[in-house]
Amino acid sequence: MKRLFGVLSLLLLIVVLTVKCKKDEPVEVVQEVEEPKPIVVFETKLPDPTKFLEVQFTANVQNYKSLLWQFGDDSTSVEISPKHVYRFPGKYHVVLTARNGQGYSASQEINITVVDPTINYSICGENYMQTVGGIFSVNLEAGPGADSAEGSKKLVDGDTKSKFLQAGFDGTQRCTFELKTPQVVGAYTLTSGNDAADRDPKLWILQGSTDGIQYRDLHTVSVSPWENTNTGTSRNQTKLFHFDNYVAYKFYRLYIKQTRSATVFQLSEWTINKKQP
Repeated sequence: MKRLFGVLSLLLLIVVLTVKCKKDEPVEVVQEVEEPKPIVVFETKLPDPTKFLEVQFTANVQNYKSLLWQFGDDSTSVEISPKHVYRFPGKYHVVLTARNGQGYSASQEINITVVDPTINYSICGENYMQTVGGIFSVNLEAGPGADSAEGSKKLVDGDTKSKFLQAGFDGTQRCTFELKTPQVVGAYTLTSGNDAADRDPKLWILQGSTDGIQYRDLHTVSVSPWENTNTGTSRNQTKLFHFDNYVAYKFYRLYIKQTRSATVFQLSEWTINKKQP
């Protein structure tokens, strides 16, 4: 029995010494190799002048694991060279950011202007931005009447500081021009109200008719083009919209189906415009 205890004690001593020796051995630290830093360069191109809202972005990116495009209109992409379609003409701040596997990043930022290249704005003349004469009417009027301070006549009075306000908005607001003679219309403008961005139109359809009964959809917008702020440059701001039309309609109708969120609708000005001379 004594011999057995002696053997066990010897084995225990060997294990303890072995563990201690392993603990005392220095730990080798492997240095992480630093990855090359990302490099980002990109350019833009308009592939088809007839589709001026469609922009091709082509990137040359090196030493990256992931990348992100921000097109300036709340849209993004992770493609290397995406083709992006903007909803509206305007100025947009575009950013491309690339990151390597260690979190280092590089980016390029540019401002682009999206406009119709077939239109020479310097020679359009005042007729391009003025509504052709006719009779204006609405199906839902302001409570105090068309001639009141915020009545429907304010929508076509040529003053972007006045406004039409309809407090009983139910998604069926229709504003109609009956022209003296049929005209080919290819653009229109809307000017936002002076306050309460939740009253801005969000979903609307511009329609045309030859008889005032049967209407054809000419242009649809489903996202409010103004910033969702109650003050600043988004208030009393005019937006210009183009659409394809080669028919001379006598009636043009703005059908407002949704505001941004309110049950009150407001708009400062609406014009319908001839095509470029």
